Amino acid sequence: MFQTLTSWPGIVLCAVCFAGGINLLLFRGTEAHSISPKTDVSSIPASQSGEAISQQPEITFTLDEAFPTPDAFATDEELLVLARKAVARSPQSAIAWARRQYDSLLSRRVLFAVIQAWGESDPEAALDWVLMQDDDERRTDMDAALAGAATKQPQLALSIVRGLLKYDPADGNYASPSLVAALNNAGQFQTALEFINDGPLDSRADWLKATFARWAQSQPQAAAEALAFIPDDELRAQTFQALANGWATSDPSALANYATSLPDGQSRTYALNKAVENWSLQDPAAMATWLATSPAGVDFDQAIATLISKTDSMNRSPQVAMQWVENISDPNLKYDSMKLVLGQWKQTDAAAAQNYAANVSWIDEQKRQELVKVLQSPPPNLVADDDE
Repeated sequence: MFQTLTSWPGIVLCAVCFAGGINLLLFRGTEAHSISPKTDVSSIPASQSGEAISQQPEITFTLDEAFPTPDAFATDEELLVLARKAVARSPQSAIAWARRQYDSLLSRRVLFAVIQAWGESDPEAALDWVLMQDDDERRTDMDAALAGAATKQPQLALSIVRGLLKYDPADGNYASPSLVAALNNAGQFQTALEFINDGPLDSRADWLKATFARWAQSQPQAAAEALAFIPDDELRAQTFQALANGWATSDPSALANYATSLPDGQSRTYALNKAVENWSLQDPAAMATWLATSPAGVDFDQAIATLISKTDSMNRSPQVAMQWVENISDPNLKYDSMKLVLGQWKQTDAAAAQNYAANVSWIDEQKRQELVKVLQSPPPNLVADDDE
């Protein structure tokens, strides 16, 4: 037997048998300690599931099982929830999952969510990956990564972009506007201001306007206080107008009260006009009450005139509008406002409008006769009908 085994055919046979035995053992070992990618763990009886899982420390999945198919109609927030789970497994696998979606728009949305989730958890790694992408994709990917970083780690995001500006200004041109937008969207306005004050001079004015307009919508008092940290006087004045624009859209009554606390000047006039412009559309009755208790002055004259021009008989009566006219100090503005109201009044009650013009005491006789004549003339369309 020894001679048989030591002969050349015997050695070959032994080696083949030995290799076959090893392969069989490996196959059986794999079969006993793994679950097929299509195995449903929930099908294991409850009494055995704990034991079965404990004996199988590594469960393999197919890509579809690891990353579910997202709904094409899912919101951005819903996609972000899925993306966070995918990135927690593997950012690179999550990116591959996003790119293999059947719909190109859905694929782009999922990829944005994945990069955003990666930016939340590991901004440095996410941005390193972004910088390796093609130029036509880099801007969108940068927006996504910094959107995540600004939400969860704003100071780290700030530090990273400052580094890009220092060592690679070309990439900083992509990153800087993305960072400002991301910080504003995340409500990190103070961090945005910190970056802008040290950022590129040629972009500073636009970034300040965008930041303070958003800031004033949600935190107007904080935004107003932060204006003091803008060292340049002209730039600060321009930024104040952006602040007033944002504040007027969210709370015009508060802006109006704030404007009255300012000294006379361009900023006070601008803020008051923006407040009145928006307030007259949102709640003209409340604004009229506020005007009735406010001191007279050039700024308030314009505010009243704006209120009159922004309203009509649908939301205030001509009689109420004439009470507002009486509070205007400037004679020319007062007269023009009265003519506007009389023209509207004529459409609903011409006799009442004519009676008011005939008896108003603060205009001279020449202007009175002009008004009465205009109010007595028929509308142009009626004249055309009579000619026919």
